[in-house]
Amino acid sequence: MPIPPPPPSPPHPTSALSPSPPPLPSSPSSPHRIPALPLPPPPPALSKVGRPLRVRRLPARYQDIYPEPPHPVPSSSTSNPTPTVSTPAETAVIPRMVRLIVRNRFRTSPNAFGLWKDYRYRPSQDPDAFILPEDLYRPNTSADYTINQGRHEMEVSSPYRTKSVELVMNWQNTGSSAKSNEEINRLVRDVLRHPDFRLDELEHFNAARENRKADAADEISPFLQSFTHANISIDVPSGNHSPPHSVSIPGLYFRKLTTLIQDAFQSPISRHFHLSPFNLFRKHPDGDTDERVYSELYDSDIFYDEHDNVQRAPSDDPTCKREKVVAALMFWSDATHLATFGTAKLWPVYLLFGNLSKYIRMKPNSGATKHLAYIPPLPDSLQDQLKRFHPKWDTQQKGILTHCRRELMHAVWRFLLDEDFIHMHMYGMVVRCHDGVERRIYPRIFTYSADYPEK
Repeated sequence: MPIPPPPPSPPHPTSALSPSPPPLPSSPSSPHRIPALPLPPPPPALSKVGRPLRVRRLPARYQDIYPEPPHPVPSSSTSNPTPTVSTPAETAVIPRMVRLIVRNRFRTSPNAFGLWKDYRYRPSQDPDAFILPEDLYRPNTSADYTINQGRHEMEVSSPYRTKSVELVMNWQNTGSSAKSNEEINRLVRDVLRHPDFRLDELEHFNAARENRKADAADEISPFLQSFTHANISIDVPSGNHSPPHSVSIPGLYFRKLTTLIQDAFQSPISRHFHLSPFNLFRKHPDGDTDERVYSELYDSDIFYDEHDNVQRAPSDDPTCKREKVVAALMFWSDATHLATFGTAKLWPVYLLFGNLSKYIRMKPNSGATKHLAYIPPLPDSLQDQLKRFHPKWDTQQKGILTHCRRELMHAVWRFLLDEDFIHMHMYGMVVRCHDGVERRIYPRIFTYSADYPEK
């Protein structure tokens, strides 16, 4: 008779069905490493009265909603828009000259705010493809800046030997002339406690010597050397039947307008230029209607129409196949006083580009504003000249001076809009842009912001 097997023994406490007991502390000679115990949590931060600090969050209605650029243009591999061919009406007059304008119309997808773009021409570059949302609201706090002269970007070097000397001199030459307690607090807060301030760099410091260095550096500044000096002639009525009297107004400092346009498209800031216009729309929350949005110059109807006109504009090279783009010029001028007391003033003329977004154009350190010219004031000797030859000077002095200022403004602009600019306006100029692509640039004046003297 076979013997039955013994009954199974109960599971051992160390089997896989039960948890293992914690290991015993090893002796110093044990090869096993003692596991590191977790660090105790740091004590909570306390207020001045000894209470724990609480994390306070703003309600949702007080939280800022940051702007977001429209979605970039999709790549040609992901979208296949149907091109349309437009034949201008003037080709019917001359059948031998047929100019075909191909439109590659398409739309982008809506962003978080429901904004989308409607393009008539596919752009060769889309600045929205690499712009960050922070660039739309974050100020440019970089202390480094460059000045555009000729075709090169040159870094402006400081005339002072150390950063600490520069900080002290900037404090002396800014603010009020009477250094009050607030100015002393500003010195301590903005200069002495500045991370770049070094007290040992102020050894043998002399304010007069540093000011002389700054003045000498201004005289050889590449920014000032980029300007050209010229005299402007205006005609003043003689007050009788004799011909008008011509007077010369010295002191016009200017830079060539075509050179500024060429430098702008060759500089790194041209990466943010919108070369192809579009219409901006907003998808209504109801999902059925679209609202037109006017936000920038390059999404306006006039830019759209002018871009169409440029595609039909002639060029000095009939075989040119380069892309034709519009340089949207925006001028601004206003006479400004240079000091609280005294009569020192300047009459600058600035140039900005509407191809650039206002979020970038309004940043002080973006380099988007170009100094075009400085209109000279009427010299003091002019009144002596007018008094000698004008028979009605004693009774019409105010009206004669107003006439001179008006004629000076027109004469300056006749000088700035020279033959090179007129040729570029009609036939364009081939410019190798910053991205290495040659384009034919046609300047167009869109806005002029001015004050009463320009009127």
